[in-house]
Amino acid sequence: MAVLYLLLFFSVSLETFKNIYYNFFGKNLIETNKDSLFFNVIITIGSIVFFGAAIIFSGETFAVSPYTMILAVIFSFVSTASQYFCLLSMKLGPMSFSVLFTYLSAVIPTVFGIVYRNTPPTPIQITGLVLMIITFFLSIDFNKESGMSIKWLLAVAGSFLGMGLIGVCQTVHQTSAFAKEINGLLFWTFLFSLILFILLYIPYGIKSRMANEKKIYKPIDWASMIITGVFWGAVNLINLYLSGKLPSIIFFPIVNGGVIILSGLASIFIFKEKISKKRLAGLIVGIIATCLIGI
Repeated sequence: MAVLYLLLFFSVSLETFKNIYYNFFGKNLIETNKDSLFFNVIITIGSIVFFGAAIIFSGETFAVSPYTMILAVIFSFVSTASQYFCLLSMKLGPMSFSVLFTYLSAVIPTVFGIVYRNTPPTPIQITGLVLMIITFFLSIDFNKESGMSIKWLLAVAGSFLGMGLIGVCQTVHQTSAFAKEINGLLFWTFLFSLILFILLYIPYGIKSRMANEKKIYKPIDWASMIITGVFWGAVNLINLYLSGKLPSIIFFPIVNGGVIILSGLASIFIFKEKISKKRLAGLIVGIIATCLIGI
């Protein structure tokens, strides 16, 4: 049991680091859509390296069933959208609320699970949904100090939908007869996602080359992108493993709430975000809502 909680600690820590670097890269190194797509290409390569290593060290093979392969193709489109909009939301607005609204997406797989299993929602989940609506009204504030805008809200909506659908894809696969092919699912998902990012990047790369534009990244930037990709891969694998080992009443509040709290603290103390009392109340209510929805 101690090992499971250690993995839980690693998951929350690694994902918080990923959010911190996404925010740093988004606000300091992204100038164009080409930069954003390039970042996602390198991040995805890092994740593929991790999943490939996981398959090799576990003694598994890269071959998977047709069911898992088809789901990986679908999953890749969802994952690509999620990564892209998550980074864009960090670039355009506050890290704290970008993370909060992304994690409120737990409501999507929860509702899907209720419909999929034909079970009524629990009073706790209904309470979480009500608090989620309250969070929205407390948190959204389009003024200069908040850093929020319509563009940011659209990016957050994309991140919210993408992350939620990731949960749906994971639920579908992990409740199937092919649940043991999780390493293969993640490897092929991220490989297909890499192909999508490269295809999206190519037109921008050609245009940049024709204009003789060249952006030079420092070695630390390259290393950070690869490491962040490895961390993101580890988070995906650890969370899927733990979701089947720990009670939901422990797993979801700690993972979702922990990442939001630590990312919120990082946004305040590292990135110096200013949060009004009203939006702070929204952040607190949102953390509670996220924890309750997933139970």
